[in-house]
Amino acid sequence: MKSKKLTFWESLMLVAGAGIGTGILTIPYAISKIGMLGTILALVIAYAVSAVMYLMIADLTLHSKKSAELLGILQENLFYGKYGKVFTAIFFVVLVVLLLENLVVYILCAANVMTELVPIDGNVAKVLFYVMASTVIIFGMKGVGVGEKYSVTLIGIVVLVLIGLSLLKPKNALPMGLGEPKLIFALYGLFMFAFSAIFSVVQVCNHIARKEDTKKAILGGLTLNAVLTFLFAVAVMIGSNEVTEIATTGLTESLGIPVIKIICALFVLMAMFSSFWSSGFAFADVVGEQFKIGEKSAWFLSTMPTVFIAIFLPLSILEYIQIGAGALSIILVIVVLPAYYHAIKSEEKALLLGKIGKSKVLITLVGICVGLMVVASLISIP
Repeated sequence: MKSKKLTFWESLMLVAGAGIGTGILTIPYAISKIGMLGTILALVIAYAVSAVMYLMIADLTLHSKKSAELLGILQENLFYGKYGKVFTAIFFVVLVVLLLENLVVYILCAANVMTELVPIDGNVAKVLFYVMASTVIIFGMKGVGVGEKYSVTLIGIVVLVLIGLSLLKPKNALPMGLGEPKLIFALYGLFMFAFSAIFSVVQVCNHIARKEDTKKAILGGLTLNAVLTFLFAVAVMIGSNEVTEIATTGLTESLGIPVIKIICALFVLMAMFSSFWSSGFAFADVVGEQFKIGEKSAWFLSTMPTVFIAIFLPLSILEYIQIGAGALSIILVIVVLPAYYHAIKSEEKALLLGKIGKSKVLITLVGICVGLMVVASLISIP
């Protein structure tokens, strides 16, 4: 029995929720070291690159016969011929690394918040978050869409509340400087990571009820992500005595209102849940297709190892993010863009990007901008 299709708003929220994760919590600290002019520059460039990139991924998906998951799309358009199976195996490993890293980061961030709220062991918190996140498998992809709609709505409400409280009790004026070029470059990398929603784009293309709404849902989700990320950063900088590396920590201490700690905790948990759901189902789609197993079995086979990694592999959240940025860049630049060009070069149907979507100059430019994300992610922000 096929799952119900996603509405426009569920699809839009799916794209937005996939990107609203660890990036939104770390970006305010970077902005505090740069200034608003440099921030707007980094934001505009990252938004433009991400928008074009995701419309390319959407066109790649819509013009592929094996569109159920990313690996199948790539097998059709790139990994064929004599060495097709070898390249498929290599890419499968890279994809697994990226998805494992994403899920582990969400578990670590959520566990940190849970241990601050209630006196439980960190490892117990990691297992508890995973169990709660995994209940979504009962409802399938439609459940993810509905869950994202409510979780992103709650995130938006929290951001508005935080802005209101910060304006009532301002601690600092917004830093209006341009900042050092290398720090603007580093912030660009953070925005690119925060906007990352490649798997949700594929999911929207496959599950949205009205295909003609695909472009609006993708761009709407990316725009909502950018707006909430920016507004949250503004609230943090105005309302915090000191902007901390995990932004909610300094903000809750500065506002001095007990209930705000709970509100910020819900904000972080909803962000982690929404991102975990999207990446988890993308992982399950890949594993299920490759090993020919059902959705529920694929979910637990692919996601359960993340709990053990989070417990027994003691890397920092930043180290996991850097690993993920490298894997994501490999996927986009080396694999997805060539597959996209192969899929659309002789396509006569209209593309979401229009005629410019076939421009080799545009494809090359996007590839360079995405590749620079890896370099940007390695620049330390003091």
